[in-house]
Amino acid sequence: MESLDKTEWDVVISGTGLPQSLLALSLSRSGLNILHVDRNGYYGGNEAAFVLSEAEDWAQKHSGDTQGTFSHAEVVRPSDDSSVKEQLGQSRAYSLALAPQLVYTRSSLLPALVSSRTHEQLEFQAVGSWFTVSIPSDDSGSQETSPSFARVPSGREDIFSDNTLDLRAKRSLTKFLRFVSTYDTEEQQEQWERINGKAAVQSLREDFGLKAEAAIAPLLALALTSSSPDAATMAEVVPKIARHIRSTGLFGPGFSAVLPKWGGLSEVAQVACRAGAVGGGVYVLGKGVTGVAQKDDGASEVELSDGERVSGKWLVGCPDDLPSSLRSRASSEASEIVARSVSIISSPLAMLFPATSEGGVTPAGAVVVATSSDPKEPPVHIIAHSSDSGECPQGQCILYAFTASSAGFRHLEAAIGSLLRSSGDETESKVLWSLRFQQTLPVFSSEPAGEYQQKVIELRPLPTDVALSECVLEDVKQAWSKIKGDTADDFMKFPPREGEEEEF
Repeated sequence: MESLDKTEWDVVISGTGLPQSLLALSLSRSGLNILHVDRNGYYGGNEAAFVLSEAEDWAQKHSGDTQGTFSHAEVVRPSDDSSVKEQLGQSRAYSLALAPQLVYTRSSLLPALVSSRTHEQLEFQAVGSWFTVSIPSDDSGSQETSPSFARVPSGREDIFSDNTLDLRAKRSLTKFLRFVSTYDTEEQQEQWERINGKAAVQSLREDFGLKAEAAIAPLLALALTSSSPDAATMAEVVPKIARHIRSTGLFGPGFSAVLPKWGGLSEVAQVACRAGAVGGGVYVLGKGVTGVAQKDDGASEVELSDGERVSGKWLVGCPDDLPSSLRSRASSEASEIVARSVSIISSPLAMLFPATSEGGVTPAGAVVVATSSDPKEPPVHIIAHSSDSGECPQGQCILYAFTASSAGFRHLEAAIGSLLRSSGDETESKVLWSLRFQQTLPVFSSEPAGEYQQKVIELRPLPTDVALSECVLEDVKQAWSKIKGDTADDFMKFPPREGEEEEF
């Protein structure tokens, strides 16, 4: 392409991760002159999806103990099992996601994709059942022959047909779920103010009469909290369980969440970038932002990694994609560290993907929450994607696991081992290939972005939550409003282009 040197732009967006790509989508009908660059040679940034060979190249790049977002990456292949090696498909048979987060059906992202007319380019699939599984407590390496494995009840009918609960526990559980569904109403305000600061396990026992661990563990699983059972509070747990309950049945019976097909949130980012390009945005991969200087008129002179300089009235990016001098909202002292793995499994693990209801859809996703006997140990969350997700060949599945446990990779390996021993498959389920890595995200303050705050916008990176956080679209909306100066009512609402029919 022609040189970018000395060109002028209304908005320069650095990085093609999900937040930046959604911003590009929101500005795609604005008439603004937009340059969207990425230091990587692929779309998606920290939310990218890779074929097998690309994932191995990515692991090599992030193998060191660095100060970046990703570190300690390594690929683990079975070295002494020829049958396992033969089962691994061709590189392009896989699409492995760095951001496999599920999307609740009540998420604000979904109506934004509809009103921005990009939903037809995406395919979402149901995330069906939630499960719990125990992690062996013996650190010596011995394994339980039959780890405790159970499906989490998804409604009143499931609760009362659960043989692991006595009648008193079932009534207490039903009472709690009724409270959760209305916890933020005026009617429940007094009780909510009284209990929201309490430890979740303590409050469930004292305030709702839930004494049995068999009733408490599923509730913590529904909350998808990264905190240990001992540390989780009602303020953390109740809103997340309410999110689950309120999302169930919106798009069909028996499921509360969906996943984008073909590579997790990378697909959403790429569709958003395509919309930006259709709107006239210029996209350049392999060029990052390395320096910024403020001009007299308030605009930024942006230096790109190849030495070219461009001018932008606005500069937007996540911390990874901006020079360190601009990362003033992120704390240098506090960070969140998560151990993660992506594993290709030799069998479909069909027991994880039952139909969502009688006559309902067969889901492509499931959630497994693995816990140890130590209540101070954070859980391992495993998101399972079947081959229907388009991420692996038929007869296999993908397990995405992550934990805030200090035990890191060892805890992930133990959790996946417990799940595979619980599979009930006639043939032994094995890990054919695994990528594991550490992800570190800064803790953000609410302060604006320093001396460049008027014309430089620092978006928060995607949190490491199991489910997509509402803060992602909220950040994008705030950035859009600063740049456009329009009211929030117009955000992501596009009329049909010429030749398109109005659908809603």
